[in-house]
Amino acid sequence: MDFTQKETHSNEDLKHPIHISLRKLTLTKNVFTLKLVVSLLHQQSFTVSGMRLRLRTQPEKTIIVPIKELKLKKQNRQIVIAQFNITELPLEQFYWDFYVDIVVENGNTSEFRIVCDNYIIIKKLRHLMYKYTYLDAEGYMRYPYITVNGGLSITYRKKGNYETLANKVNEYAAFFFYHCFYRFLNKKIWLVHEKFSETAQDNAFYFFKYCYENHPDKLVYYVIKEDSADYKKTMPYKDRVVSFMSFKHLLLLLASKVIISSEAKGHGYAWRVSGGVIRQVLNEKNYVFLQHGVLGLKKVDSTFNYLSRNSAEVFIVSSEFEKNIVKNYFGYPESHIFVTGLARWDYLVDKSKDKPENERAILLMPTWRSWLEEVEESQFLSSDYYKAYSELLNSEKLGKLLESYSIYLNFYVHPKFMPYVQQFSSMHKNVNVIKFGEKSLNDLLMEADLLITDYSSVAWEMVYQKKPVLFYHFDLNKYMKLQGSYLNLKDNLIGRATYTADELIIEIERYALNSFKEEEEFSCKRAQHFTYIDKSNSERIFKVIAQKEGQFGKFSFSVRKIAKNSELLKALWRRYKHFPLVRRFGSKFISKKASN
Repeated sequence: MDFTQKETHSNEDLKHPIHISLRKLTLTKNVFTLKLVVSLLHQQSFTVSGMRLRLRTQPEKTIIVPIKELKLKKQNRQIVIAQFNITELPLEQFYWDFYVDIVVENGNTSEFRIVCDNYIIIKKLRHLMYKYTYLDAEGYMRYPYITVNGGLSITYRKKGNYETLANKVNEYAAFFFYHCFYRFLNKKIWLVHEKFSETAQDNAFYFFKYCYENHPDKLVYYVIKEDSADYKKTMPYKDRVVSFMSFKHLLLLLASKVIISSEAKGHGYAWRVSGGVIRQVLNEKNYVFLQHGVLGLKKVDSTFNYLSRNSAEVFIVSSEFEKNIVKNYFGYPESHIFVTGLARWDYLVDKSKDKPENERAILLMPTWRSWLEEVEESQFLSSDYYKAYSELLNSEKLGKLLESYSIYLNFYVHPKFMPYVQQFSSMHKNVNVIKFGEKSLNDLLMEADLLITDYSSVAWEMVYQKKPVLFYHFDLNKYMKLQGSYLNLKDNLIGRATYTADELIIEIERYALNSFKEEEEFSCKRAQHFTYIDKSNSERIFKVIAQKEGQFGKFSFSVRKIAKNSELLKALWRRYKHFPLVRRFGSKFISKKASN
């Protein structure tokens, strides 16, 4: 593996723009062959000096890709043929991006991203992924794919539970059955799911529950995995509950008028599977985003941007303050943003006062870190995140404080970090490590006297109940650099911030001495973040969706959105963007800049 860092450029930001086009991609007996056309769009000469893969999350890690042949077509145009055995690449999870090293006229070497402007290759990799996939003995998949912005990359990841041949046959059977029969029934189906389709405790479930109990005439279905710990919670509504990735689920997905979720649309389908006919249909479905929480503490506009695949026809928020975030950072027009409040708040009841004085409870619930998602266990255990919380859970000071005040601390691990939950433990009897599914998060929030979090939106759940929040920002600088926040985390928080374990423990004791009363300094901010504090959030959401339903499925002419979502137009733009007219069109309607 080569760890040499070179200056990296997009294919259009130098004095003499470089265009690197993927023209051919084949896989024969585990050997990939790439054919590229490299052009300098002016009459200067250049030299292709190498090709490499670069790990997206750790760009200092690179792998040299051997070039088999170079053909000089013209002074400013070369054909490059590269060949490599995909089984021999020393890959790590997840995404490796292809670059070409080019020496330009000044003698400097720079990297340029390989871009696919071949529509046929794009379609082959999307719909015939298995033809280009290698599965090793450990169950890891290696396959090429084209990124949203056209870059050529390789994915290395564990094979999912829903990526067997039987799953693929089931998918195509549902697709053909729907197009032969079901599409003519014109059902107005609302399909609802939550995180990875394996929970029933967030806004999506509580909205589904409201619809089932109050609008039984509406065809509203809830999707969940049968082996989920929350599956039993859906049994009272089983005639409208659908098993995840079943034939019925896929058929309803195809027939649905709208997808309603507290997560991205992709959570309603096999995770990280981007190919196949049904995934393509899901990407184009009308979508109502109920949100997982209140926006503010974590930047997510790159995921839910108005021009992204997760673009929502209805974006639910809780206040004008939050509406302005969606408008200004996500690019949504006001007509798509609705202030209703969150569905699960209809069922929030403060249960902390129902307990005896000697059974006070603190909920410790940190959020996840994007840079630690699905990493190897050894990498997670060496992270600042794991060390900070493991040391806190086993702090002698904390243990003595909890015992002396008869307080129980419940540590709830974020669902995305559940693979590592067994690594968290505590020597103290008053500390409980709760695995996902062992207890409802809503119940934990209602029973808690105090919440400790870092950047999780559950903070607003406590403020909604008029209960205090403490923030533990041990990695604030790193978080702001790699994730970011819409709020000033120094001055505009809805609870007191701490930066070390000792500071946090001091604040816990201060609240314990004050019977966990909310402070005026923070309670006065409640009106800024909640337009409604009542039990009618689901009702308002239902009225919004019912009102908008007539517009779902209708053709909405937006040049920008059509161009952004058309793979053919994007491929043509990448190939011909050196022409001024095409370049101006693409810069305005497709992409500001070609990137990963």
